[in-house]
This record gives sequence, C-alpha cells and structure tokens, in this order.
Amino acid sequence: MESSIKIWRRQRTVKKLLGRKGTILSWTMIYVAGHKYSSQAPYPVLLVELENGERVYGQLVDYREADLAIGSKVFSVLRKIREGNDEDVIAYGMKFRPAPDNQ
Repeated sequence: MESSIKIWRRQRTVKKLLGRKGTILSWTMIYVAGHKYSSQAPYPVLLVELENGERVYGQLVDYREADLAIGSKVFSVLRKIREGNDEDVIAYGMKFRPAPDNQ
C-alpha cells in the first residue's frame, strides 16, 4: 500500500504534465510486470519528448499496433495507475494516448 501523502505530493508533478502533446522517441513492451501492475501486462511504455523539449516516460493506453511507432504523436491523460484493495487510496497518474491525427 502506498502512502496517501506520497500520492498527494505527486499530484503537483502530474498536474503540470497533463494534456501535453509529444512524440514517441522509443518504446518497449512489458510482458512480466511487478505484482502491483500484473493485471495490466502486457503493456507498452514510451519515452516521449514533449513539445517543450522535456522527456518523460509513461504507459500507452487505448492504442492500436500502428500507434507503436517512433515518431508517432501522443498526448498525456489522467488514468488509474494500479488496483488496490478496499482500504487503499486509488492512485491516479499520467499515461499517454495516441493523438487523434494518428488515426
């Protein structure tokens, strides 16, 4: 269980990155994930260069195979990061979706 204080502190960083557009620089597919993320495997993780030049990592969601290409455009969205038990705080964070002009 992650501390609710850590989740609250992380929100400032995540808030600044939401809605940003970027380009895929590199990606990999995660087939064997840690126990907290095993329900999501397999999933792609991207290295994205945002429009302001900042580089960030994140998971790609709502994608087609054709969207997994270097140079494809993506944008950041708020999504649930992982499942918890009944007493956990639900953790949300930044993930990426393909940009509409890719489709």
